[in-house]
Amino acid sequence: MSEKILGKEFDKLIESLSKLPSIGEKTASRLALYLMKNPPDLTLQIAKSMVEARKKVKICHICNNFIFNKSCICSDKSRNKKLLCIVENVFDLISIEQGGHYNGQYHVLQGLLSASKGVSPKDLNIEKLISKIKKTNYDEIIFATDPTSDGEFTAQFIFGEIKNYCKSISRIAIGMPIGSEVDYIDKNTLAKSFIDRKRM
Repeated sequence: MSEKILGKEFDKLIESLSKLPSIGEKTASRLALYLMKNPPDLTLQIAKSMVEARKKVKICHICNNFIFNKSCICSDKSRNKKLLCIVENVFDLISIEQGGHYNGQYHVLQGLLSASKGVSPKDLNIEKLISKIKKTNYDEIIFATDPTSDGEFTAQFIFGEIKNYCKSISRIAIGMPIGSEVDYIDKNTLAKSFIDRKRM
């Protein structure tokens, strides 16, 4: 419908924006309209930033974290190499770091297992994580995936694969509302969740 009024280019922009997480067609339409009514410089600045970031981003071969022209957090010698925290994405890692109650290593899944969305263990390269755990004698492994159905399913699946390779495997406490996401929780609540974590 909007193609007849505004043209196929505008429709294509809405379609592209709606592919972003948590962005439906209505929000994508509002964003597209905002970009169209503001000076072209803003759109060019956003596009340039996206392209530059995408060109420079690398994935750490050890922990799966995003890195930009610098060493990864996992190479910091001051961190505890015997602790491993498993998170869904980089934003969760940042939120945990801001809480200031964890000083170990991370593994970033870059997603969650989901039958409804067709995300399988192969899609998240979980074999790489399992292989790393088998080779490393961790004192504790902590799951910090979201307390959603996909987050719980992912944690339980990985737990089943690694439970014989680490004596202490825990899950951050649900001091967070059920169905919430790690990167939206305030740092004090998240820190308390780490302190009160429970063994699996």
